[in-house]
Amino acid sequence: MKQGKGLVNGLNDLLESYLRDMEGDVVSVVVSDINGLPIAYKTVINLDINSLSALCALTINHMRKISGETKLGDVEYAIVSYSGYVLYIEYIYGDLLLMVVANNNANMGLITYVTGKYAEYISNLIKSTKDSN
Repeated sequence: MKQGKGLVNGLNDLLESYLRDMEGDVVSVVVSDINGLPIAYKTVINLDINSLSALCALTINHMRKISGETKLGDVEYAIVSYSGYVLYIEYIYGDLLLMVVANNNANMGLITYVTGKYAEYISNLIKSTKDSN
C-alpha cells in the first residue's frame, strides 16, 4: 500500500483520538499491513512495535490457514489475554490489521465496540485518500 504523508498524518490523528477515547484502558494501538510492517502507531508503554506487528501478522496468517483447512470461515478478530495486558487484533481495510494493547482489567466489550468504530474511520480515511489520488 502506498502511503502519502496525508494518510499517515490522518492515521496518527485517529490513533491519538482512539487512545483519548479509551481513557487509559488502551495503552497501544497499531495499524499494520498483513506482512507485519507497522504503518502508524501510538503507544504510552515501552513496546517493541516492530515485533508486535510482525508476530501478530504471522499469527493471523497461521490462523487463516487453520480456518481454511477446517472450513471455520474467515478470521475476523482475535483476542489474546496475557498476565499484564490483553491484545485485540481486528482486520480493517483490505489486509490491514488494527492491533490494540489494553490493560488486563479493561472492558473488552467496550474495546471491541470502539475498535470496530475506529476500524470504520480508518477504512473511510484510506478509501478517501485513494479516491483523491
